Amino acid sequence: MARQFPEKENTDSSFAFFLLFLYTAAVLIRPHEMFIDTRNWIIIKVFAILCFVTLLIAQRPLKLYPQHWMLLALAPLIIISGFLNGSGMTGVDEAIQLFVSSLIPLFLYSNCITTIKRQHALMFICLIAAITMVHNGHFQQSAFMGNGWALFTHSVGYIDLGERRITYLGFFSDPNDLGMFLVMCIPFTIYFYKSGNAFLKTCMLLTLITLLYGVYLTGSRGTMLGVGSLAGIYFLVTYAGPKLFIAAMVLAPIAATVVASLQSNIDASANGRLEAWYHGIHMMLANPIFGIGKGRFREEHGLVAHNSYVHIVGELGIPGYSLWGGALIFTVLVSYLVIKFNNKQKLGDEPTALAEIKSYKVSSMQNRKVQKLQLKKETEKLNITSEYALNQTLFFSMVGFMVTAFFLSRSFSLLLFVFIGMSLASHVRLIKLEPKIEQFCNANIAIRSMLYCWVVIIAVYITLKMGL
Repeated sequence: MARQFPEKENTDSSFAFFLLFLYTAAVLIRPHEMFIDTRNWIIIKVFAILCFVTLLIAQRPLKLYPQHWMLLALAPLIIISGFLNGSGMTGVDEAIQLFVSSLIPLFLYSNCITTIKRQHALMFICLIAAITMVHNGHFQQSAFMGNGWALFTHSVGYIDLGERRITYLGFFSDPNDLGMFLVMCIPFTIYFYKSGNAFLKTCMLLTLITLLYGVYLTGSRGTMLGVGSLAGIYFLVTYAGPKLFIAAMVLAPIAATVVASLQSNIDASANGRLEAWYHGIHMMLANPIFGIGKGRFREEHGLVAHNSYVHIVGELGIPGYSLWGGALIFTVLVSYLVIKFNNKQKLGDEPTALAEIKSYKVSSMQNRKVQKLQLKKETEKLNITSEYALNQTLFFSMVGFMVTAFFLSRSFSLLLFVFIGMSLASHVRLIKLEPKIEQFCNANIAIRSMLYCWVVIIAVYITLKMGL
């Protein structure tokens, strides 16, 4: 499943996670950008570097998983593509950016989040950041010229006509990115609602309402569709069989593109989006091996693709898209297989070990030993239950990205690699508790995922031929 770095003993660095916690808060909440004197500080890079160095020194084991290798393989491909398309140094710069904004964060999250408590802490940071963004956006709705309370943030759109699409700091200055993040946080509220006490349930219910309100304020149709898709896919995963779920995933891109095609008759924006998709497909057909070069889609077409999948296939060709799409689909597919595995496990009888303990009658001294063993087993069972719930939660967060990314060019968004890292860390923890799950993380499934990701491109191509 993974390549393991040489190790002498297993160590878990609390300081590395503390730095990752600060890095997450700095990336999402961005408090340093709220003040003029500190807005140019590079604390995000500092936390990332310190966390990376601490992890290499103090954490064991450190592992590289298929997702790491797929994305690592993109680096030389990006460089070669750049040179072949007449922008060699641009390719080098883009490869460096891949390491900084994608590979290093993925490595940090996948190796640092070794416990459920750590995962919970980062999930709370995500929710706090989301609430902060929505509050700032709500302020933009009535403020002069749409200005928010966060420094230099303001709503966008036709302000004079009442259109105020909310924004935030950093890469959340685009309402589409902000909306994507809100959609990916919705499963977190459901998770804490189900596992919390009355007070936490109330807080999560209010948070869910806040997130939905924020999605509405972004004015992003892609993120609104993401919310609806989460509800529909939850029904499919929970109540439908694997065949129906897979069929729905295959047909969904076709249906979405057909809807967009029909809408194009009355919406110039939608028509431009379809034209961009069409050009992206032809970029791939004209340059199937190395594409037109990372970062050159806008240069060639004049606009971004408004579709992360088409954007990648146009810029990096068949190998590049297979690697990027394979890493994404492999992560989601493993989570889905784990969900189905857990559902089958629930249909079984109570674990044999626990059944034997309950029926075992012994002396008082022996009984204390048995009680300790039973407590240990119950604790392990509780941990496994929590881990399965976290896996399902992160699965839906990744689905939220996949749906919204269908209408946005966010192929290398930091959010994607943060959430892939969280999902991967969840898989690693589950394997330690339930070794059978490792069967879903092998190289065979990783290779198949590199093929499955082409369903989206094929569906887009077929429907574009029908609709244009």
